[in-house]
Amino acid sequence: MNPDELRGWFDNVRKVLETAYLSHEEPWRQSGMSGPEERWISLRKPIADCIDRCGLFLDIGCANGYLLECCTKWTSERGIRIDPYGLDISAKLVELAKKRLPQFADHFFVGNSFDWIPPWKFDFVRTELVYVPAEYERQYVERLLQHYLKPDGRLLVANYGEGRSHPEKGILPGSHPTRYILQRLAELGIQPMGHRDGYDPIKDRRTRIAILTQESIRK
Repeated sequence: MNPDELRGWFDNVRKVLETAYLSHEEPWRQSGMSGPEERWISLRKPIADCIDRCGLFLDIGCANGYLLECCTKWTSERGIRIDPYGLDISAKLVELAKKRLPQFADHFFVGNSFDWIPPWKFDFVRTELVYVPAEYERQYVERLLQHYLKPDGRLLVANYGEGRSHPEKGILPGSHPTRYILQRLAELGIQPMGHRDGYDPIKDRRTRIAILTQESIRK
């Protein structure tokens, strides 16, 4: 993609997500999950399970901040305190997040993780590969590891359609239709240190969260 095409791609991402998320009232639907809250818990709690110590947690694509709210609660149940931060390409969604978590209003940023530089580094960062066009995936992961994470930090790469027979359905045009996140990362020369899984028996849906460190990139 040339620079104009790339800007157009991200602008389309913002419009698609705003239209989809702002058409709902339930907080989990405003964060991209269809169906009842039970499904949200089954498929999103594994993110919190990847957090094994206190620290700064950044959610890229934070939408209305509901995942941050839930992860703060889920980790606290294990005696782990996280400071939640959020980044989203949509100013409208960030405003929702600030209203949801007013005590952390200054922890939310509007920006594109593809070129945004954080003011400091984090212990844990959650993202998805579908946030960038397919040909930029490795570059994107390298950028997050370099600019977003502390030296001992962990990058949590979520795949919410793990094992789906038609992974191309429901993703943004131009994103890679990743069926198995570990396989896709291996194709990109990236080796996770581990992963966490979630399963929703209602819809037979699976989530897999790959855990990356600074050593995950193969030179």
